[in-house]
Amino acid sequence: MSDLFSLAKMLADGRISRRGFMKTAAAYGAATATLGAGALSARAEDGPLVGFSFPSFDAFRWPHDRHYFETRAKELGLRYIIQGANEDVATQDSQIDAMLSQGIQALIIIPVNVESGAKIVERVKQDSPDIPIISYNYVIPSAAIDYWAGRDNYLVGELQAKQALKEAKKGNWAIVSGPEGIDVARQKTEGALRVLKPYIDSGEIKIVSHQWHDNWRPESALKQIEDALTKNNNDIQAVVANEEGLALGALKALTDEGLNGKVWICGEDVWPEGARAIVQGNMAMSAWTDLIQMGRVAADAAHALIKGETPESNDSIDVGGKKIPGMRIQSRVVNKETLPEFLKLTDWLKPEDIGLKAG
Repeated sequence: MSDLFSLAKMLADGRISRRGFMKTAAAYGAATATLGAGALSARAEDGPLVGFSFPSFDAFRWPHDRHYFETRAKELGLRYIIQGANEDVATQDSQIDAMLSQGIQALIIIPVNVESGAKIVERVKQDSPDIPIISYNYVIPSAAIDYWAGRDNYLVGELQAKQALKEAKKGNWAIVSGPEGIDVARQKTEGALRVLKPYIDSGEIKIVSHQWHDNWRPESALKQIEDALTKNNNDIQAVVANEEGLALGALKALTDEGLNGKVWICGEDVWPEGARAIVQGNMAMSAWTDLIQMGRVAADAAHALIKGETPESNDSIDVGGKKIPGMRIQSRVVNKETLPEFLKLTDWLKPEDIGLKAG
């Protein structure tokens, strides 16, 4: 009700048209559950208002990203509106309209997909040119964004490949990649192949299977590795997967053939299922990006841009001839040896949930 009350006040003050009121009211849904703790009662002068649009909260990591952002936002005195779009482009578009109507002064967006994300941010920028836009996790391919925060995807692939070279047998290897149209998947794959190239060129390693998988579908990765095992008479020594869901799909194919724990396999993001597989010895490693820092960086950037300041950055990308600053977030190897330390440093998982004793 508080959202509708605020919207009605905007209508009464002439800050939104009646048509805009009707459109935005329909988009609010359960928005009260997504407002920052101070946003319902705070006056405008109590702190800048930031909108953060998530594709959904179904993926394991998104609630963590949200928590890390909220923690830093509160430290900075930011108010915030956070919503998830249930993986629907139209919903994300409408929710962002609603945020704009509530007077957000900066927008952080994780797009449902990067193509639709580009259209959304370009429309927002056209209508509200003074509102800075931060692309989170993915780099939206649009000159309309002002800043981005994302993992160093090349490093993820490099970490995976280097660990595989240390631990896996040479021979037939498979690479399981995410969607070819997304920079995250392409860069992770390229990072791995950079490291593996000398061994591929020498013939020590043969990539017998490499496929791209739309929507990061585990069942697609399952089929890839099933086919690879069939074609190579189960003679595969290592599987390098871009992401945890893909790794778990590939692991299912290995398990069905009794090869779990015998074929080296890695993922990325340390899902609970992946961590359990590491504890059980069925997965060798997963890479984890410092999402605590990523959430903080997004809040810091929004705060700086609203004040007209330049956010800290360690990299930039060229989009349409425009150099856009951003922050590449580093990753670490999480394996059986480093898992206990990882659990202590983060609130990512509980030891008892993955087969380890607490403490």
